[in-house]
Amino acid sequence: MEVRLDTGHAGLTAIRTHWQALEERVKPSVFIRYDWCHTQALMGSDAVLLSVWDGERCMAILPLALRQLSAKVRTRVLTHLCQRFTDYQTLLIDKDADSESVFDAMLHKLASSPFGKYSLYFPYPDNQLSSVLQNQPGCRHCQSWTHTQFRSLGAPVKAKVAREARRRLRKLRETGNISVSINTAFNRDMVSQILDMSAQRHGENALTCNANRQRILDLLEALQSAVHLNYITKEGKLIAAHLGFIHEETLLYYVPVTDENERRFSPGIILLSEIIQHLNDHGLSRIDYLRGEEDYKQDWGNVHETRSGLFLPARFGLNIKQRLLTHIWLKRNP
Repeated sequence: MEVRLDTGHAGLTAIRTHWQALEERVKPSVFIRYDWCHTQALMGSDAVLLSVWDGERCMAILPLALRQLSAKVRTRVLTHLCQRFTDYQTLLIDKDADSESVFDAMLHKLASSPFGKYSLYFPYPDNQLSSVLQNQPGCRHCQSWTHTQFRSLGAPVKAKVAREARRRLRKLRETGNISVSINTAFNRDMVSQILDMSAQRHGENALTCNANRQRILDLLEALQSAVHLNYITKEGKLIAAHLGFIHEETLLYYVPVTDENERRFSPGIILLSEIIQHLNDHGLSRIDYLRGEEDYKQDWGNVHETRSGLFLPARFGLNIKQRLLTHIWLKRNP
């Protein structure tokens, strides 16, 4: 087993075909696909790429980047390359590879490189990355949050909540010609509208701003086989929509939006209710509501668990001030 460390755009380009071959074998979520990570790098993140090889076969990839720990704590840390508009940070690894051995080898490579002096920090590690990190001595939990899912084999949505969604749909239908579309074909114009509506509601970010629009639309079009697109129109006008992704039997509930002028009818909740009713029709059994603790998730989820970020301090290379600042940050972000 050989571990390589590559950096920058040249490093990404050098392992592109091997990365995509590993993708094809593993079928991972969009959050660790080459196109997704490459887009992150194009937005200003200088990649630090750890890859593990068995001869000419790439077994695992962990894309990292150097960043400040926070706006106030300027200590630099190594974190996942995918930070912007990414809900799970993932180690891409062959299904038959031993994740513990692979991750240990990656850490050993880091320790013997100029990057060995930096701590590792992952705000939103997925289950596999969490598992290998927590097995490392000194790993600390930080920034805990409640993660919500809906599983079709779990408890049903409360009858009162489901009835209210049906009642609101009836009221909405009284106001005009309503059309509900579930899991429709990818449509750039529709996706662009969804991003605009999200920006209007929450403010622009790297995903929704006009400056990045064509790049984001190109990315989503490249990943369209995983895109799950749903919407409600009234007299042909978009009043609610959801842009998500499918991974295995799970719908990743990514960008829900609602027309502010129709909010009194809760068309976003109506659409979510319709999505849940059609889950099994599309070979899905679960909705993962991803990050965030919005109130509606309590009503429309049946699995609630605490998740957290993970911080692995560097063993060497931090001065006293950096160690103190890191300690204070961890105390303030339990």
